[in-house]
Amino acid sequence: MAWRAAAVLALVALAAFAARSDAQSILDFITFDGIDYIRWTEEPGRALGADDLGVEFAVVGCSFTEDRRGCPFGTDGAAAFMPTGSRIYVVKGHSTDFRLAAVWQGKIFLYQAWRNPRAKVGGDLYAIAGRVRAIDVQRGEPTWASAGIPVRISSPRDADLLVDLIVRSAVSRPQAHAFGEARYWLTFWLSDGTTLGRPYFVETRELMGGVLLPEDFTRILERYVPG
Repeated sequence: MAWRAAAVLALVALAAFAARSDAQSILDFITFDGIDYIRWTEEPGRALGADDLGVEFAVVGCSFTEDRRGCPFGTDGAAAFMPTGSRIYVVKGHSTDFRLAAVWQGKIFLYQAWRNPRAKVGGDLYAIAGRVRAIDVQRGEPTWASAGIPVRISSPRDADLLVDLIVRSAVSRPQAHAFGEARYWLTFWLSDGTTLGRPYFVETRELMGGVLLPEDFTRILERYVPG
């Protein structure tokens, strides 16, 4: 069935990024209304506070760590690590198609979309137009063991062009990527002090989530971090 193929592909894609978390075979995800969201534990931007929370959006219906068989990836209301019953909230100023916040034991966790089957262009997946104040880029993927040193995109024109290319480019089905595949890591610093970190795969010119970018995107990145 098509939904099974999509679920398998998504799990493969998630496993390809598991190096970002020391002891996980899959990443920290939640799924609502067909959209998959993930959370990086080492996101460099500021943490969300109570003032960032809007109205309650949903409640986690099942947790993969609690019941793997009864909570397969792709199930609406599913979560990887958030316990069943965890409350999910709107993040003020952001579309729920882009960001959600989970609250557990008094802590707030930011989840950001990485896969949306209804997205047609990058702006449908990553609602960052007019919100990016800076972009950092580095070769490879930062980990706990080796964070790397990112380079700031110094030209406002280049930063604006990168964002424009992302929000206007077509979105296709996300691809699975090998662990050693060449990539850049991009960190988008938003105007509210939070960040969005996503890998960009050079060979397929895909920003994580299926955003298919033109060659100009790679050329701009190579000005700052040569291949």
